[in-house]
Amino acid sequence: MRLSELSFRGRTAVVTGGGGGIGQAVALGLARLGGRVCVADMDLDRAESVGAEIHAFGGEAVAVQADVTRAEAVERMALAARDAFGRIDVLVNNAGGASGPAFRIGRVCKLSERDWDDTFAANVKSVFLCTRSVAPLMLEQRHGCIVNMASLTGQFPFPGMPAYSAAKAAVISLTRSLAMELAPHVRVNALAPGLIETPRTSLNRRPEQLDQLLSNVPLARMGTTDEVADMALYLASDAAAFVNGTVMDCAGGQMWMTRDGRPAFRDLASAG
Repeated sequence: MRLSELSFRGRTAVVTGGGGGIGQAVALGLARLGGRVCVADMDLDRAESVGAEIHAFGGEAVAVQADVTRAEAVERMALAARDAFGRIDVLVNNAGGASGPAFRIGRVCKLSERDWDDTFAANVKSVFLCTRSVAPLMLEQRHGCIVNMASLTGQFPFPGMPAYSAAKAAVISLTRSLAMELAPHVRVNALAPGLIETPRTSLNRRPEQLDQLLSNVPLARMGTTDEVADMALYLASDAAAFVNGTVMDCAGGQMWMTRDGRPAFRDLASAG
């Protein structure tokens, strides 16, 4: 299949965390390519707003309120998508992230047990619960694709962010395990975004921190939610029909060293 022929017509996708940021961009992209989308989010108003945007350009969508760290909420989400559209072909496990001390720069001794547990629930348990609910239907259909949102920090652990880095590493490991378990009928891949421009980026970082983070991005800028969404659409499409168990970076070449060869992140971590 040529990328210019990318289409999700006749297919249904569930996007968690679809009410904003990367999830919103993915949901809109799927719908613009003909997909029917279940937009799931903790905030029903946000999910409904994205659903209304999809309806405005003639797409099909249903909005669902879902706390993806709770099994009963995830089951309701999967049932809502199946009841609305009859099948689920694509699952994008986008919900996650972190807030508070678990996402701020700081050392492990400053983390509470609650911070650790909440970060793993949002990022790892959510992938497990959503996959457990949706995969049986995909296997029954003998067709499906799952895209998990990991992070560059899951491959290059970020000093000062132990909970988030460890959780995203777990998402990567789970992705590879699921890719073997659910094949050949269901493909499972992950994306590893780096520094992406979202409201959360500015909320959780001081200007001097953002400047230092950008110093180790060779492309010298933040990525956009649309750029991450484009990669998710590729992985979910037939154009990636022979791609399984992989982790694709979307990080502008971000790595451990700054562009002038100095160790990255050291000052950020020691300041925490």
